[in-house]
Amino acid sequence: MEEKPIAQQRVFTGELVAVDELTVKLSDDQTAKREIVRAQPAAGILALRGHQALFVSQFRSTVGQATLEIPAGKIHQGEMPLAAAQRELNEETGLEALNWQPLASYFQSLGFSDATMALFLAWHLTQAAQRLPQDADEFVNSHWLTFDEAQQAVDDGRICDSKTLLALFYWQQQEEQHGRS
Repeated sequence: MEEKPIAQQRVFTGELVAVDELTVKLSDDQTAKREIVRAQPAAGILALRGHQALFVSQFRSTVGQATLEIPAGKIHQGEMPLAAAQRELNEETGLEALNWQPLASYFQSLGFSDATMALFLAWHLTQAAQRLPQDADEFVNSHWLTFDEAQQAVDDGRICDSKTLLALFYWQQQEEQHGRS
């Protein structure tokens, strides 16, 4: 069932992604084409304060709507995932966390992309000693929600991305482990 790459060609290079066309040999000796979106890895943060989690709202042109998401962003070349998560939490919310725990590392859409996400839990949050600026093309606002409010945001379509839905799963586990639900 393994596919063996026999040719690869870069067909697009942009600011955020590149696209490769891969020719593979299938287990029955036929060949097939695979389009692969190559993307920088990213880090996301489930930031908790009591019975609330931190979300950011922003407009996403990809889906044509404003969404609620956990803070997240690209990992820079040479940057460790935890350092990226700490930087992104500061840039997007002006907060820093005393405690960090890795939750998961996963492929965001492995059917066509190699993009990965490192997901972290952060708690004991305080205002950052030195606030980092948001990216020039980024306009996000912070919102603290209870689990029920976040679930309502899922139901009405404002929370609709994989990293945030996975973070909600981990949040629910945290609530159950600490007897909060």
